[in-house]
Amino acid sequence: MNMHPCNLPNSHNLGLPNIKYLWFLLPFLKFELLAEDEKPAKLTKKEIILRGSIIALIITIPSLIVFVLVWFFLDDVMVGAISGAIVHFVAMGFSLKISKKILVKK
Repeated sequence: MNMHPCNLPNSHNLGLPNIKYLWFLLPFLKFELLAEDEKPAKLTKKEIILRGSIIALIITIPSLIVFVLVWFFLDDVMVGAISGAIVHFVAMGFSLKISKKILVKK
């Protein structure tokens, strides 16, 4: 008797309904499609530290400025801290876009 315990694809039943079982091969196929010439250039440690520091400054300086300005004009530390935290988290939301532009080696 030729019974299969599950409906996994083999050379006899590799039809469209059985392709859904091959999802686990996607990362390997994507890896194999990258040629040696297409691999991105690596950054040196100095470039990583410099670009990371630039991103940190871009994220922290606006929140510190908002904190100090609100504290100075409204004379309330808690409102300044809350508004600075809001600006900080908004800047962190944009940090992925910023880092993609800064960290890509040309």
